[in-house]
Amino acid sequence: MNGIGHAAAELARVHNKYNLSGSFQRRGEVSLKWPSTLGRSVELDDFFNDYEPVDVKIETGFTPLKLFSLDSIEKGQVGYKWVNVGSVTKLNKEWNQAFVVVMDDSGGGKPVIAVTNVKNTPVYASYSAVAPFKISDSLADFIFALAKLVEIVYGEFNVFEISDDDGLSSLFVARVNDEISPLLGEENFERFFDYFYG
Repeated sequence: MNGIGHAAAELARVHNKYNLSGSFQRRGEVSLKWPSTLGRSVELDDFFNDYEPVDVKIETGFTPLKLFSLDSIEKGQVGYKWVNVGSVTKLNKEWNQAFVVVMDDSGGGKPVIAVTNVKNTPVYASYSAVAPFKISDSLADFIFALAKLVEIVYGEFNVFEISDDDGLSSLFVARVNDEISPLLGEENFERFFDYFYG
């Protein structure tokens, strides 16, 4: 397992290297700005204090994803922790209250979820109406895997060259498998890959 600081530094490095939108900023404002309605963990505190994503969007080749900042994380829970019922927003009693959506598709509906009440803050994901499934044993490993994915997508495949008329490039699939599967473990990797490219 990688430490959250090392993983976040690597994501910030590749984000800067490929001049992606937004920035990672050391603001140290979690204790002041973290919504009291959301769970917290040591790993989330460290990530948001030292590498808060501000307007960060990452194109994966299929779907642009956005990382939530402290200013947008509470709003990012709408549709998951809170649901709109008519003109009223209500608590979704079926949503695990330890789940915090930290990243989502630009249009919503593909949440990446930090589990705040488990050691190392495992990461789950979902899409459509599928129940959340684990994609990483820790927030640090997920962030590091995301950094590796960005490096491959932007550095080796020029973003939109990951696929052709026949589907995903076999070379792309092999590179992602080689780089990320050892980090996440085979089962988590399969679900990680399915989330991004399934």
